[in-house]
Amino acid sequence: MSMFYVLTNPLTLWPDAYGCEPTIERPDVKHSTLGWVLLVSGLFFVMLYIPCFIAIIQKKSSAPVYQLMFVLAIFDILSLSINSICTGIFDILGVSFCQYPLLIYFLGATAGGSWMSGCLTCVLLAIERCVEINPQFPLEFLFRKYFFTGVRILMVMWTVYVFGFVKPVLFSIEYSCWFFDPMIGKDPLLYHSYPHTINNFAVGISTTALYLYISYRLIFKFGYSTSMWLYKTKRQILFQAITLCIFHTAAAFIYEYMQFIEVTPKIIIASQFIWQWSNGAVCIAYLVFNRTIRNLVLKMFIPKSIRKHYGLYIGFDEHLAAEEAGTISGNVPVMNAAGVKIKYDNFMC
Repeated sequence: MSMFYVLTNPLTLWPDAYGCEPTIERPDVKHSTLGWVLLVSGLFFVMLYIPCFIAIIQKKSSAPVYQLMFVLAIFDILSLSINSICTGIFDILGVSFCQYPLLIYFLGATAGGSWMSGCLTCVLLAIERCVEINPQFPLEFLFRKYFFTGVRILMVMWTVYVFGFVKPVLFSIEYSCWFFDPMIGKDPLLYHSYPHTINNFAVGISTTALYLYISYRLIFKFGYSTSMWLYKTKRQILFQAITLCIFHTAAAFIYEYMQFIEVTPKIIIASQFIWQWSNGAVCIAYLVFNRTIRNLVLKMFIPKSIRKHYGLYIGFDEHLAAEEAGTISGNVPVMNAAGVKIKYDNFMC
């Protein structure tokens, strides 16, 4: 059963799989400490991500990479709202599936859809990064102007499918985690999601392969450079690639592992935080490694009048304009000014 069934049957869950019997024993469980940790950390990530999301919008770039970053931000914020904020609230209050089945079903469909849609976007971003590193990359044609329109259409179709026609994950207060099985005493085989399994293995394998390719190109094909700026650029690209790859791959594989093999509660809790970080690490990577996003965020929080008063020029454009106006010399502090521009827009910029 999927969201399509619920929406076409007056907001009613399929009773054979999701109906809670009146005699079912509802767990009297709360995870207050864990709930507060998830809630606070989730709010922290969302508060970091929203300025990055606004910066991506302000960029007003038609480049495929920014369109993908825009879409990924939406899915990541949706995921964080559920896998961290809602999960934290449910843990604190001790909410179980049978108390609010329809609400948890909707949230689970949104979480699962956001994860699977975000996975496709992450794979496309990884391919785009390979194209940035190597313009002769075999899948370069995906990002040509007219072909990318078709890619966007396929992304919309995939999003509709995973939100509307794939079984959702459901919150379990016993384990403080989201599973397909609501654990209400019915056959677990009713709930297995094959599209989700295929998606997780595909994203785990493909992103690992693509980021290994990026690392190989940067380390061995570009070779050694005496340029400190280029060295730092390559190092930061590698750190960003490794950060994003580790959490997405780990989240994909560990959730599939839990579907088939019984695991300890510690692994289940760890999987919840890995899922959280697979979304939250993206905004951290933007703020640490992406100069364009970081500079736009700094400009949001530091008014131009204050920057001008203290001689803080954020970005190469402000620094260059100030130099041309004769208002600064080389000894005045500059924030993130870069003297060289290379086509690593989605990494550094």
